[in-house]
This record gives sequence, structure tokens and C-alpha cells, in this order.
Amino acid sequence: MKDSTGVVIIGHGSRLPESRGIYEEIAKKTEEKSGLKVRVGYMKHWRPTFTEAVRSFIDDGFKKVIVVPLFFVPGLHVQEDIPILLGIKEGEVPEFGYEKVTIPEDVEVIYAKHIGADERLAEVVMDRVQEAIR
Repeated sequence: MKDSTGVVIIGHGSRLPESRGIYEEIAKKTEEKSGLKVRVGYMKHWRPTFTEAVRSFIDDGFKKVIVVPLFFVPGLHVQEDIPILLGIKEGEVPEFGYEKVTIPEDVEVIYAKHIGADERLAEVVMDRVQEAIR
């Protein structure tokens, strides 16, 4: 599985260049923990776009690509834009300046759930609280 499965983490992107490194660091840590190849793709502002990241795995011969939106809430990007651009939901292609991904028949793209209100986030919040009061 590890040899043929890639993971794309979708970050929103920002006009502030210093925030880019956070997504890359999360991808690196995920890759280290999972043993899978992990790439970051963005919704807006930066490249590669998430569709380019998915295509890069397909071009490199990966047969399974798991797409994880690094978003807390299930907003329009999570519920509409990403699934439409992945071709797993019908709808009008959003105008982000890039196109829908064409998925070959022998490639499986799995759209994972967004981050949401995962219980583990409360631990991170509590760590930040403890850091702030020290």
C-alpha cells in the first residue's frame, strides 16, 4: 500500500508568505508518522494547487490518492469546491483559475473528512493555554 498510495493535504493558502511553512511542516510530520508520501496543495494564493498535487501523484504512477482537507469547518470549499474539482460531485466548477482533475480509471481518489472538531484539538488548545499562563 505504501508504495502506491499518496496523501494530499489541502491548505487554504494565504497572502502572508510566512504561513506557508506551517502546511509544509504538517505534511512532513504526517509523512514521517505514516510512511506514506505526502504533498501539500492549496485552494488559493499558492502553488501547487491541490489539483496539481493530485495530478502529480497520478503522473508519478500512484494508484491511490487520499485527499485530506486541512479545514476545521465543513464550509463551501469542503462540501462543494473540492469535491467538484476532484470530479466526485457534480456542480459548477469554481473559478479559482484551475481546472477539475481528470482521474484515470485505474486510480482511486479518496476524499477524507475535514479536520473538524477532533477531540485531540482540545489537547493542543490546553497546551497553548498552559504556555500562555507560564
